[in-house]
Amino acid sequence: MIISYLKYRIKAQGKYHLHSPLVFSLYENVLEKVKEVPRSARNDISFYDDLDNKLKDFINDNKLIFKDEDAVMIVKDIHCNRQNEADWERLKDDERVRLSIDCWRFGIIFVMNRIEKEHYILKI
Repeated sequence: MIISYLKYRIKAQGKYHLHSPLVFSLYENVLEKVKEVPRSARNDISFYDDLDNKLKDFINDNKLIFKDEDAVMIVKDIHCNRQNEADWERLKDDERVRLSIDCWRFGIIFVMNRIEKEHYILKI
């Protein structure tokens, strides 16, 4: 997993390298707030509940972008072992998934048919 983490760190971008206004806004309004949580607490259920609530608030605040038929999913532990990494790769390669965000410990999947398929690897 060390090699996998090193690959992640090399490819991961900060918010100022994002060319998507949607992802930039998501980074500022959701991920930066989650980033304030200490690393040791990022595996707690309360961390994922907080992330889920912030993500729902973001979607509700952007009703012009998100439609009722869109789906968003948080996937935990996407790099904790090879099987999870393979599952993550299959999930993000699914044709219905239009936007995926890899944040090392978790990923966020967006099913929206109006945008081009994109994948981001973000530092948080």
